Amino acid sequence: MKKFVLLITISFILMSSIKMQAQSVKGLYVDGFSNILGNTNSEDSLLHYAHDNGFNYLALYDLWPIHVTYNLTNSATCTVLANFIQRAKQTYGITQVGAIGENFFFFNNVIQIYNQQHSNPLQKFDVYNIEFEFWNTTSVSSGNYYCTTYLQPGGYSCDTSGAFSFYKILIRQVDSIGNLIGVFSEAYVGWFNQGQAITIANTVDRILLHDYISNYSSLYSYIQQRLQFIAARNLPTKVITIFSAETSFMGPWLSTHNVLLPYTDLQTYLANETGNWVQYISLVGYQWFAYSVMPYHLATSYNPHFLDNSLKIYPNPANDLLNIHISNLAANQHVVITDLLGNEIYSQFIKNQDTHINISNWSSGIYFYEITNDSETTRGKIIKQ
Repeated sequence: MKKFVLLITISFILMSSIKMQAQSVKGLYVDGFSNILGNTNSEDSLLHYAHDNGFNYLALYDLWPIHVTYNLTNSATCTVLANFIQRAKQTYGITQVGAIGENFFFFNNVIQIYNQQHSNPLQKFDVYNIEFEFWNTTSVSSGNYYCTTYLQPGGYSCDTSGAFSFYKILIRQVDSIGNLIGVFSEAYVGWFNQGQAITIANTVDRILLHDYISNYSSLYSYIQQRLQFIAARNLPTKVITIFSAETSFMGPWLSTHNVLLPYTDLQTYLANETGNWVQYISLVGYQWFAYSVMPYHLATSYNPHFLDNSLKIYPNPANDLLNIHISNLAANQHVVITDLLGNEIYSQFIKNQDTHINISNWSSGIYFYEITNDSETTRGKIIKQ
């Protein structure tokens, strides 16, 4: 159930809530964050990407290995994370940063301590994001990860019923410690029944509901019943929809469409919904999964080959030869290409309108280019087949 807390804590939460209600949550899941943090090129690529595409919330995976490396409970060693969060908020328009975890020990003994030792709100986590897939029949069954790691040791049955019993306690615990310091709690959920939906909505501050579709026409129908389950609580509930940029879901669609469109279309569907239940659904934003599979350049008129009127990168994807054509060549034009980890693969000043780069020996995968001159910078993604 929702909690009663000290007046000072309530005031803190209300101030934070007012801040976020002024704009929609435009979230990005950042996978592989342990390979990004501490690498200046990788951090810059992520933050520029988020800023350029209007994201204002970063939900960070891989925080446990980061803790192992930097000890997030030690204020002297965790500055690399504190500096990243502050830079994201101060310079790149990020209003919230979330910590993702699946157990109470991690939130209570690592993230909560990290937050408590930072007085500067620009360096804090604003959201505790709970990911425990109680509905995943494979993970919770006997001999599998959730069963052996959490359910059996805690005396719960290794099935979805036992997993949800464990989960109820988990979200209540995480929500409680978040309330102590004015941090939002949110739960990622996929599949659930009505009773489970009501329990979750009664506990956390907002629900992240996956809308993992491959056919865009099912955008609303895919989540409609689950929204009704949540609304059965008969109280307003904040919901953020999650879309997936993975190839098996909306990746192909996203390569030629605006990242904001699914959210605005869902808002239209809900505005036209005639069921009384809809009054209890507050759609407050969207979340994209995940950074590593997102098309690198997103814009209202996204085109993977022509990033402005003077630049052409082709072919893309490429096998052997990558061509860069710049019709309006400027002084000090320079190209840098990095891999996913931010390692520099190629660097060269561009002296001619046409540059040809032999990539035949490069490993297959995703690379990022950055072309700069004295007045501007253009970034994009290259795929080596």
